[in-house]
Amino acid sequence: MIVPLTIDLPRSIFKALALLAAYVKRNWHKRREGVVLRYPFLSVIVPAHNEEDLIERCLEALISVNYPRLEIIVVDDGSTDKTYEKASKYAVRGLIKLVRREKTSGRKAIAVNHGLKFTRGDIIVVIDADTVIGKDSLTEVIQPLLEDGVGAVAGNIRVLNEKENFLTKLQSYEYMLAMEVGRLLQSMANLLLIVPGAFGAFRRRIVEGVGEYDVDTITEDFDLTIKIHKVKQAVRFAPNAIAWTVVPATWRGWVRQRVRWAKGQIITLAKHWNLLFKARFGRVGTVGVPDMIFMDVVLLFLRIAWIVLVLFFSLISFSLTSLMVFALIVTFYMVNELIVTIPCFLYIEGWRGLKRLAYAPLMVLLYRPLHSLVRLKAYLEALVRKETGW
Repeated sequence: MIVPLTIDLPRSIFKALALLAAYVKRNWHKRREGVVLRYPFLSVIVPAHNEEDLIERCLEALISVNYPRLEIIVVDDGSTDKTYEKASKYAVRGLIKLVRREKTSGRKAIAVNHGLKFTRGDIIVVIDADTVIGKDSLTEVIQPLLEDGVGAVAGNIRVLNEKENFLTKLQSYEYMLAMEVGRLLQSMANLLLIVPGAFGAFRRRIVEGVGEYDVDTITEDFDLTIKIHKVKQAVRFAPNAIAWTVVPATWRGWVRQRVRWAKGQIITLAKHWNLLFKARFGRVGTVGVPDMIFMDVVLLFLRIAWIVLVLFFSLISFSLTSLMVFALIVTFYMVNELIVTIPCFLYIEGWRGLKRLAYAPLMVLLYRPLHSLVRLKAYLEALVRKETGW
């Protein structure tokens, strides 16, 4: 129990206290009525590949936003379904620009870079074709970019198809805890490492200055964010810039997505190894990336080895003591989960959010262990350079 007690528990307590501080700050510093918001011209890029079921919903939401000055560029990256035909209806009406690549590039980064050629705005917003944004989300996401020294802003991603089945409910739980609150706390510490590909905003000159999106990694959002940090631009989180994305509804689809994410993560970390412990890159180099490597990679192997040893010794010496040890471990992780989730769901949804705690045992006993195995698989695939596309 050395690792759980010395690493997991203190981090959970720290997160709970930081959330309390964020709650106090939010209620003491609410945006005052009458504040004049600025509306710079935006270029919104929507890369799409075989999104015939979702592209219209995405475009309808974009067209309906409360933002006066924007252009929408849809890049159809060699879709073999009816994505292009459905998007064409909006292009004919002059609501969007539609660009088509006859042959798929196999990389979202190439599609976005292609779309950049047709943009005019000084601020670029990238939105996935399976994502629906709120009416005020564009206004919210670009406000931090109006501050000097801010190069990118992460939108707040939630789950659109949460009610579809059991798996999507678990992912909604995860998104709120790991992605929404996680990004909030990272942003507070100036350690935000990923602007999500589903919804993010960037200064055009910064994106062009770092060479746009690279195509040598499958997590182009993580890679671009690290490059922005390397040129000493701040990355912020806009919690009120909400977008809802469709998550995998099958375990097979979920595994495929998480393998892609984890594989891309390790490849991108290896690519940017030169910022590790370099003071000139600020907290990201000395704290942010080292912490990600330790928590996501090193501890993954340590935990799996620890679980294997616990199970092995429990099987060869099955007794009441081994059952008690197992019960103690499960109890610890349940308590540890509640330390973070209770303030998390209270912060996001108020008292009604506590109903999500019913999923905590399943997250601890099923979802997180399975996710660890999937990430392990991905890291091993990254070592043998197995290819992954869209």
